Amino acid sequence: MTDLSETQLSGESRLKARRRKFWRYFMIAMVMSAGAGMLSGIASSMYEDGELPLWVPVSATIVIIAGLSWFTWDYFRRIDEIDLQDNLWANTFGAYAGVITYLGWWFFADLGLVTQPTALGIILVMFVTTMAVYGLRKLNFR
Repeated sequence: MTDLSETQLSGESRLKARRRKFWRYFMIAMVMSAGAGMLSGIASSMYEDGELPLWVPVSATIVIIAGLSWFTWDYFRRIDEIDLQDNLWANTFGAYAGVITYLGWWFFADLGLVTQPTALGIILVMFVTTMAVYGLRKLNFR
């Protein structure tokens, strides 16, 4: 209970080690995600050129979706409660921004003022909003 052996790390050392481990994990996940994105793009273009059968890009997509789902679950398992709270706030704002943008965009498209909403446009709005709110939360704008 009062063991003060020199093998124990101080609180600061434990925090630094934990952060270093998290950032290493995060970078590995980002590199793997970027690699998966590039490979899926290559497989898709090779399929369009007739060089690959359909099952190859379909299988690759299933594996990528499973991997992204696992990394998402594992990421939320690793973060602390403050970061989890910041993520929840940011994702909620991002989802609301996506829904509101879609409704407004669809209404104006129905009136013939703009083109029909696109999935990529809505995802971009959601992503930018989520990142902006997350950044503001990290800067203590609560």
